[in-house]
This record gives sequence, structure tokens and C-alpha cells, in this order.
Amino acid sequence: MKILKTIALITFVQLVSCQSKQEKKMETGFVIQDSKLYYNSKEIALGMPIEKFTDAMGMYDRIDIDSSGGFTNRTWHWIKLRGEAYENEENKIVYVNPYIDDEKEKEYNSIEELVEILGKYDSVEEEKMNLRIDKLFIWDKLGISLSAYPETNIVGNIHIQTLHVTKYWELDLGLVKNFEEQNGFPLTKEVKEKRKQDKEHFEEAPKEEYKGNFTYNGNTINLKQIGYRGWDKGVKGLGLGGSDFDPPGDSSTSSRWIKDDYDMYVTLERFSNEEEFEGLSPDKVGKFDCIKSIVIWWHKTNDQ
Repeated sequence: MKILKTIALITFVQLVSCQSKQEKKMETGFVIQDSKLYYNSKEIALGMPIEKFTDAMGMYDRIDIDSSGGFTNRTWHWIKLRGEAYENEENKIVYVNPYIDDEKEKEYNSIEELVEILGKYDSVEEEKMNLRIDKLFIWDKLGISLSAYPETNIVGNIHIQTLHVTKYWELDLGLVKNFEEQNGFPLTKEVKEKRKQDKEHFEEAPKEEYKGNFTYNGNTINLKQIGYRGWDKGVKGLGLGGSDFDPPGDSSTSSRWIKDDYDMYVTLERFSNEEEFEGLSPDKVGKFDCIKSIVIWWHKTNDQ
């Protein structure tokens, strides 16, 4: 009888140990199971306050703030001339006349300057653009960022960076002089705008790549192990290697979409430079065919 009890006890301990190991494995990294989202065994959710999100993820390293709006668009109208003017992004007044070829169609330094030429306008139309402040919370070491909805500080989309932006995008950060600068010519408007946009993309990207686990309904992949050539391995490892593509836009060449729940979608973005039609040359960064990022996004409707 003692022997039977001993065997039963050993079996029980082994079962508990195996179950504990399985649970521990499932708890590592991001886990989507039964339409719920976890990080290291702690449940997280799209739409939750950022303060609760940091309980699971730890404190973010920095916040990138992008503001837009907060100004008033004005359009000045001349009825008899059938022309109008507006202010562009460089604070210049642009006069246009869609009905005739008007030699006065050009940029002016101020509306007063244009009025001296055309005479007083008949009306002015104003459209106030509300100020919008977007916050991006960034975990540099984890390779993770998330957007928060303005004014509410609730989690919107979670971006898991598995390939850094500098490895697939030729960024012009102004660190190397271009041809015009080398020859003493001023920077063009196009170059200035590209450098501005590239700098924004660079600052929004976490400094490191996510190298942890990602689990979908019991299928786990490790992003570090599958590496920069692991698109097929990663997709098959998550059980998404079939030919049934849903929702529309899902494909084998550019991305795989997981419609796990009406309010939660997951996009695995693919990057390949083997055909050299996009991004940096393989001669510079090596050959890539990998998961560029995993985006968990909130399918939020306007009435929510």
C-alpha cells in the first residue's frame, strides 16, 4: 500500500512539474490565447489605461510627442476676379484662379501684399483645426512601442519591432552631405522635407529589436532564433502557413493578418530585399526575408 501511495505521489509531482513548465513556457513574451492578450503571464488589453499597461511591461523609456492642428485655415475670395488665396505650410500666401490664366498666380509674403495688387477681397472663409497631441510610448530595450489615443491615455496599437528601421530604409538624417551640399549648393525643399520625415521615423523607432517569444493559440516562435531569414519559419511556427487568407489584404508576400477578435487584429509585416526593389541593398545589410514587425491593433470604430 505504501508503494502505491509513493508511486501516486511521484506521478502527481511529475504532472504538476510538467504543467508548471508548460505554463512557464506559455507565459514568456507576448501570448494571444482565446482572444486575450498577455505579456509574461500578465493580462494586457487594447483600450486599457497606460498606467495599467506599465504594470505588465514595466516603465517605458521615453515618450515621443507629435502635435498637429491648433491653427485656423483661411481662404480669401475675390468674387469678380473669381480667384482665391490661401496660406501654405511655409506661411506664404498663394493666389490661384482656376478660371483663367492669371499672371498674378504665385506666392506672396502676406495677404496685405496681395491686396495691394488685387484690391480688397470680398470674403474670408475660416476653418479652425483643433489641436491634436499624439503620444507614442517607447520601450527601447524591449523593442516595443504603443500609441495612445489623444487626451485619454488609453492603449491604441502595440508595435513590436523585430527589424530596426535603419536595416530596411535608407534614412537621410543629415549625417552625410549630399551632392548639392558637397558642391556648395543650398539644400532643396525636397531634401529638407525628407530629412525631417526620416528623423521623425528614426526617433519613433525603439533603439533595439524585440528578440523574445510570440505565441498565438499555443504556437510559439522566438524572434531571435528565427532571425532575419525566418519569414516562412515564423509564419508556419504560428500555424499561419496555410493558403486561407483572411481578412482581405492578408497575403503570403507582404503580410499575414490574424483576425483574432472583432476588436483585435494582428499584422505580421514581411520584409524581403532579395529582389532589391525596396529598401536597402543586400550588399549593405545582408539578405533579409523576415518578420519586420508585429502590430497588434485595435479595430476601433468611430462610435466607440
